[in-house]
Amino acid sequence: MRGVLTFHSVDASGSVLAIAPDQLRSLVKGIRSSGHEIVSLRHLLDHPGRNRVALSFDDGFRSVHDAALPVLREEGATATLFLTTGYVGADNGWPTQPAWAPRMPMMDWDQVETLHAAGWDVQAHTGSHPDLRELSDDAIRDEMEQADGAIEAKFGYRPDQFAYPYGSLDERVRELARDRYAWSVTTELAWLDGRGDDVLREAGVPRLDAFYVREGRWHKSFGGATFRAWVSARAALRRLRRS
Repeated sequence: MRGVLTFHSVDASGSVLAIAPDQLRSLVKGIRSSGHEIVSLRHLLDHPGRNRVALSFDDGFRSVHDAALPVLREEGATATLFLTTGYVGADNGWPTQPAWAPRMPMMDWDQVETLHAAGWDVQAHTGSHPDLRELSDDAIRDEMEQADGAIEAKFGYRPDQFAYPYGSLDERVRELARDRYAWSVTTELAWLDGRGDDVLREAGVPRLDAFYVREGRWHKSFGGATFRAWVSARAALRRLRRS
């Protein structure tokens, strides 16, 4: 299987945004024991091949620095951080945050730099995490530039990967992202098998939400028929809820 896993917070709260540190470690071990290699998202996209998995973290929660970084460092793995740059050093209280979402501290820039120094790739997730469908073209470009400019100022490169806040997009938003980034990632629950580069660049890269596979039974069966059936069932339920 070729796929991308996405995470938010790494803590023991049980929140829908969280996976516990021991679950993260178990998942990493399960991925490898199933015959999959953990590679960077850039490597996964630039060098197509089966049995490769990339890890990504959205937003920039402090728990990623405090809990995920030590686990992945010990396991010899890195990840991609899609950073909401306008809330670095604050918490996730951006204006569009749902009422049900727990308030959690974000990393400061020193902590983001620690991840980057450890080999993590820092990419764009807008400045203030809005639903881009609700904004004008100029406002969307401004949100993207806030993230791109802040990351360039800190690390010396312009992001070429982008994560849509909430996974919310339409054709207008998709086109603006395509004009600016080599790759965009979505919240579609799917793996990359059977999708060529042209499809992934046009429609965006699907990701598997780690919350749905946080239990150990899925780690032991990672990538197998039972695992795939579970992911497909969760994806169908998500589509039904959004219809």
